[in-house]
Amino acid sequence: MNKLIEYFEELETTKEYKGYFCSVADAITIIILGSICGLKNVSQIHQWAANEKIKEFLKEKFQIKEVPCYYWLLCLLKLVKPDSLNKCFIRWVESLIPNKQKNFTVALDGKTIRSTTKKDSYKSPLHIVSAKRGEGTI
Repeated sequence: MNKLIEYFEELETTKEYKGYFCSVADAITIIILGSICGLKNVSQIHQWAANEKIKEFLKEKFQIKEVPCYYWLLCLLKLVKPDSLNKCFIRWVESLIPNKQKNFTVALDGKTIRSTTKKDSYKSPLHIVSAKRGEGTI
């Protein structure tokens, strides 16, 4: 199995970038890892990645030697072509699915419970999502 960062090394950018001390793939890896940890925005992800223990983890497990400053992390993200990111991300996620399960589809259905929009005790309406696994591809 390839490492996470290897799936994002082929990212296309809007401008040429030589990757002085942090590559675009490094930046995307940091963003994905921070998102997996439940962080909601680039500011939170940068604060997390700048922690000494996390820096050491990134260096040891992902060979990311330097964490860019917040501004530079944003600049690197702006360079990425969205379609290229989608392709790389899909390749990475597909690599996580065992071969015997690659021909299954998952049907998702979502509903918003209408009566919950009027209740003051809820910050937002109640949403329900159901999923059903089936064989074959769409």
